[in-house]
Amino acid sequence: MSTNQIHVYTCARSSDAARLQNDLSSSPEIADGTIGLTVLWNKPSASIAYSEAVDTASSDILVFAHCDVYFPEQWFKRLEWEVERLSSMDPDWAVAGVSSISSTGQVVGRIFDTSLEPLFKKTLGVFGKALKEPVPIVSADELVLIIRRKSGVSFDRWLPGFHLYGTDIVLEAEKRGYGCYGLDMPLIHNAKAQLRLGPDYVQAHEYMVRKWRTRLPVRTTCVPLTTNKLIMPYARLRVRYKAKFKQSTYSTNRISDLKAKALELGLERSLTSPMLQSSK
Repeated sequence: MSTNQIHVYTCARSSDAARLQNDLSSSPEIADGTIGLTVLWNKPSASIAYSEAVDTASSDILVFAHCDVYFPEQWFKRLEWEVERLSSMDPDWAVAGVSSISSTGQVVGRIFDTSLEPLFKKTLGVFGKALKEPVPIVSADELVLIIRRKSGVSFDRWLPGFHLYGTDIVLEAEKRGYGCYGLDMPLIHNAKAQLRLGPDYVQAHEYMVRKWRTRLPVRTTCVPLTTNKLIMPYARLRVRYKAKFKQSTYSTNRISDLKAKALELGLERSLTSPMLQSSK
């Protein structure tokens, strides 16, 4: 495949314009036009926006990303390579993530996340371990989702808000017998810390629990999906407690020069080294 068979989509509000310009739009292969980017402005929910995108897409590989994600140099070259490798390993794969959860609860994938930086200074802020190959997953963080269009898998238009649609599409694919995998594709999530779980998250979580009741429990990168009604009040209280009493574990500092940070972290080298090794 070639990079012209990959297209990126993001949801953004008018207030996100500066963030979008600094982060996602400045990703080298997007900035130079190698990879197409469609911004879906002011949509009522991510699932509505992204399901419409799937319906009208013509590219083979659809990448759905937060507008505060930065894809380092060579990221999409690595994606081409991963897609070919994954298609050989599992011809029926449908969904991939870059920060995902395996069935055992393991976090799969490496990212640099500015909101978590104070917790991981000893690891230079790159979280997760390198993978030798794609790993089966049960849910994926929404910061980046990779969808194989020909699988026919799409987003649930009835899922409200902007949360848990990554977990939902993985479960939809699983229900149809398709494989879902976590990939090792380091990038930068130029995010601010999550200081609360608002009513919009609660609404999405309740919808998911109702929809997938016979499949539960399901681990996620935030709050597990379970019929235990105490899990959400506890999670909300824990986030608020940390925001109020453990502010040193949060970061509100975003990066202005993402290219320099990617270079400092050696992300391009991390992306290209497996491809070079496989060609020997």
